[in-house]
This record gives sequence, structure tokens and C-alpha cells, in this order.
Amino acid sequence: MKESPNWLETPNDLMANILQRLGTVEIFTSAVKVCTTWREICKDPAMWKVIFVKKSLDGRDKIYDFERLTKQAVDLSCGELIDICLVSFGNDDLLDYIVLRSNKLKRLGLLALLIWPFIKCDDDDALAIANNMHELRCLDLSESEITNNGLEAILNGCLHLQSLDVGKCHNLNLGGILGKQCMERIKDFKHDSTQN
Repeated sequence: MKESPNWLETPNDLMANILQRLGTVEIFTSAVKVCTTWREICKDPAMWKVIFVKKSLDGRDKIYDFERLTKQAVDLSCGELIDICLVSFGNDDLLDYIVLRSNKLKRLGLLALLIWPFIKCDDDDALAIANNMHELRCLDLSESEITNNGLEAILNGCLHLQSLDVGKCHNLNLGGILGKQCMERIKDFKHDSTQN
């Protein structure tokens, strides 16, 4: 009879790769409780270079404090965070928290998924992004309240930006020089034709 493999003998880098496929909530609520090895792996900043947190629309996960869990994940990244996506939750305080602790961030996704408003991402938030996330490569601000002033600040502060989604941003007017500048400079520029 063949013996079952001892999962505790799995190399830590392979185990980390497996654990990273879980969501942030699952890691904090389940994986860290499995064993000491998993708990130690989950504390490694390399585990938190990419953070994806999604709140369900049906309310089944309302027992979780998503803002607190996200802040905890950002803290565990120890400044090494390069990619974060928040789905169906958030607020200005959380965005500020991420901005101030993530100067290596290259991708920021703020997705509403039918909840309005998600983060009232406005020009103040755009200035925070522009002033603190200079390495940003990908930014999703769809359905936000950003105006041309905020978008211009982001273009001036985030010179490495390659992908930008401003679809359903009804306060933008991209018919002039700003729209042309976005189309010329941003490789993957998503917007609505009604913004022109």
C-alpha cells in the first residue's frame, strides 16, 4: 500500500504558491489556523505582494471586517505590495492607508460590481494616487467621480501608467487635449465614447 504524502514536507516556496491562490479572507480566516508552518508562510511579506479582496454581493460574508483584513494584509506586505484589487467595498480611509504604505504599487483596482458608490474616488484621491504611487502601471477607476483635474494629476504623477480604465466616469470630458494625451500615452486606455 502506497503511503500518503506528508504535506508538511512540501517546500515552503511551493506551499506559499498554493496558499497565494486563496483569497485574502480565506488566508486570514482559515489557512493561518491549519498549522504552524502555514501560519509562518502567511506572515512572509512575499505572500502579500498581490492582494485580492472581494466582498460578496449577497451578504453571506458580512461577518468579516474587510477594511481591517485589507489593512492587515497591507501591513504584512512590509511595503512590498505591487498589486491590489478591492471588489465591492472600501472607503477613503482605506485608500489612504494603502497609498501611504505601498510606494512600490504598480496596479490598483477599485471595482464596484453593481454597488454605487464603491469608493467615491474623486480628485482628492486622484491627487493622493498621483503624489504617492509613481510606479503605478495599471489603474482601474471605472465608475468613479474623478474629473479632468484628477485625471491630469494622475497622468503627471504616474509616468509609467500603461493601463487605465475610466469607463462610466461621468465627470470626465475627454474630447480635448486630455483625451488625446491619454490615447497617445496609455497603451490600454478604456473609456466610454460618451466621454468625448
